[in-house]
Amino acid sequence: MNKRALLFRARVSNPLNTNWQRRVLVSSGYIELGMLDDATLALDEIAPADQTRIEVLGARLALYMAARKWRLAAALASHLVKVMPGNPSWWTQLAYAVRRSETIEKAEAILLEARVIHPRNAIIMLNLASYASVTGRTAEAKIRLRHAIDLGEGVRRLALDVEDLRPLWDWIGGLE
Repeated sequence: MNKRALLFRARVSNPLNTNWQRRVLVSSGYIELGMLDDATLALDEIAPADQTRIEVLGARLALYMAARKWRLAAALASHLVKVMPGNPSWWTQLAYAVRRSETIEKAEAILLEARVIHPRNAIIMLNLASYASVTGRTAEAKIRLRHAIDLGEGVRRLALDVEDLRPLWDWIGGLE
């Protein structure tokens, strides 16, 4: 069999061939459309044995975040951070949910811990800058934001859309 035929066969024989993969994809689509009840049903249809897969848990976390179920999101994100601390997204989602369900100080502590593990993650630094800005620590916010911008291309433009950084928007606009 030639290379092209093998590639075609691989695509045909393995397109989301498990129920949990299809359900996660369907749930993600419903979340994007704002159909959160349908997204919940799609995830609930996943077999119990597959409910603890990281991909399924990640989809459920996305659902909790979209539904603004902050305590559930924080609990699940906390579990995901423990299971996969190498994924910076779990940390930022945990901090966001904790900020909404508890305090900004607790959320900041989470991101400070995450920064030790992910010292070159621009989004973690951007969020730390946001938290400093919201709590009135403007000088610290500028230092953190400058570091975030140095770490990630496009962070400066992104920062201009972050409401928490509004007090710094003029300063950000003047950065090169």
